[in-house]
Amino acid sequence: MSELTIDEHAGTTHCCGEAREGLRSMGARGISTFNTWRKRMDQNSLERALAQIIETANGHRAKGLPKGSPAYIVLRDKADARIQAFAQHWGVDIVTIEAQAPALADLHELCVPDKQMPAGVKLLAGLLGMIVSLVLLGVASGLVHAGHDWVIRLIVR
Repeated sequence: MSELTIDEHAGTTHCCGEAREGLRSMGARGISTFNTWRKRMDQNSLERALAQIIETANGHRAKGLPKGSPAYIVLRDKADARIQAFAQHWGVDIVTIEAQAPALADLHELCVPDKQMPAGVKLLAGLLGMIVSLVLLGVASGLVHAGHDWVIRLIVR
């Protein structure tokens, strides 16, 4: 038996070394695959959350809530917080995310109130409009009268 000495230790080291390398490379690929899957899951979650926020804003708009209302601002801030958290966690550019969701631009527009004309300007515009309409009515009346006179002169002669 002493003649058949097998160096088991050397053989197992070689075999285990290859196995370790295989596991190590498979582990790196597995982690990369897991991270890709996790990013896709987080992106889907972000898209669902943004869709829900936009749907809520559209519901408020359908009910007649005016632009610039605090509800729109809260929804916009909530969407921005979700986008920033995703971008920071995964190292994605925020502009890229916002470019892929044009409904976010609509949400930002809903946060800006419509410009209101002051009451004095509205009153002045109403008075000027009334004066201009009376002048136009007088001009139209004068043209009708002149046309009538012209037709009568042609018929009577």
